[in-house]
Amino acid sequence: MTSHTLRRSPAFRCACIGVTLLEMLLPACGHAPDGSAAGPQGHATEAVQVLSGLDGSAVVKVDAATQERSGITVAPLTPATHQAETAAFGRLESDPSRTFAVRAPVAGVVRAAAPLNWPALGDTVVPGQVIGWIEPRFGPAERVDLVARLASARAEAEEAAASLAAARASYDHKRPLNGESKIVSDRALEEAEAKVKGEEARLQAANETVRLIEEAYTGEAGRALPLRAERGGEVIELGVQPGEAVEAGQVLVRLEDYDSLLVRLVLPVGETVDPANNHARVLVVGAEQSPLDGERLAQVCANPTHPQGQVVLYRVPTRGLPLRPGAAAIGYLPAPGGARRGVEIPRSGVVRDRGRAWVYLQTDNESFTRREVPTSDPTALGWFTESGFHPGDRVVVEGAHVILSEELRPRIEQEEAAEE
Repeated sequence: MTSHTLRRSPAFRCACIGVTLLEMLLPACGHAPDGSAAGPQGHATEAVQVLSGLDGSAVVKVDAATQERSGITVAPLTPATHQAETAAFGRLESDPSRTFAVRAPVAGVVRAAAPLNWPALGDTVVPGQVIGWIEPRFGPAERVDLVARLASARAEAEEAAASLAAARASYDHKRPLNGESKIVSDRALEEAEAKVKGEEARLQAANETVRLIEEAYTGEAGRALPLRAERGGEVIELGVQPGEAVEAGQVLVRLEDYDSLLVRLVLPVGETVDPANNHARVLVVGAEQSPLDGERLAQVCANPTHPQGQVVLYRVPTRGLPLRPGAAAIGYLPAPGGARRGVEIPRSGVVRDRGRAWVYLQTDNESFTRREVPTSDPTALGWFTESGFHPGDRVVVEGAHVILSEELRPRIEQEEAAEE
């Protein structure tokens, strides 16, 4: 690696920051015990030293006082179990059950709910929101049908009015006969009264039908037909704009609720999943720190576009993350077999150098050696491994970047000397 590349690397920047932190945390390093100025390596060498171990690896010695001032925290590794998993790759897809289309109920002209209030792509629509109105537009066939229905409704209203008049006359005739000498029984009078009320209700319904058909025919009622979104979501498609004519059933606005998405994962050749386990961990590229719980929707099936592997379809809740269809994803699917035993390396203690993950293992109270962490089995809190570490091993969980900066200091100085 060239000096120019090293200076641009995250490890180099981390090292420079860590060296600066140690210099700030060691105010006494520049003075001898008697208060006079000491050499630049005097006390600092006693507080932090980089030695070579028996196997050639670097051993960083940091005294207890410096560990406390630098915020270096050590904790033992605890036993952990991990289900064997198979990594599969795929992309997020739209969930058809979360997609909703607002369609035109009748043919007509679309109007916005208010000036400049027609939805735009990316807008959020809440359930029950009125996004606009539609003015009905009737063709010749619809008009003929309305005329026929209007004539039938008027005839029914006239018939109801005539029946009501006859029922009311019968009731008026029977009421005095019931009150004087009971020539007409109470039951007969009650039946006559019920007949009057029934005819009144029928006449009222017939008149309302006539009114509605007349308003529809003249176009008055069409100005009040709302376009309501029964379900909410984000606007992903606009079929029309205000002022355009539409046909009945035409899609006006399409919404999608991104609370859940689908992910279609392609298995490597020869790999299978545990048929008894319907869940999988899904990591979306760009949001790896927030694993999602995928629920399997279908059995493993052949993939016509990727005949070398099989496909599994999962539904994943987005949990408020800004995820959209098309994002790349990695799924860790439970593989047949039991759980493995090992330890979990906490993410807070892992540092990066030259593209690999490392953690500092405490070999004694003041000595630390760097050990590589396998990253093939990520977990919610870090990485699982069944080799190279044991329960009870003490590793740095906070402040590992400070130790890394001291370990890399000689490399940095050599690069600077080579440039000079």
